[in-house]
Amino acid sequence: MAPKRIRCNAKECREPAQRIIGDCGFCSGHFCGKHRLLEDHKCTGLEDCKKQSHARNAAQLESERTQVIRGV
Repeated sequence: MAPKRIRCNAKECREPAQRIIGDCGFCSGHFCGKHRLLEDHKCTGLEDCKKQSHARNAAQLESERTQVIRGV
């Protein structure tokens, strides 16, 4: 017996969900190729994702900041 095909969780979409790349780590949904991106399926975790990315980028920039030594 064949395994049941998982459908896309986007509203009114009847396409089968993509394996691995269609799984959203923020809302735990399964999506087709058209709706796999956070913006395309209106992910509830989109704002959290943006905040995490911003904090990670800010920390990276702060660690790479050049220090100026005056009076040398």
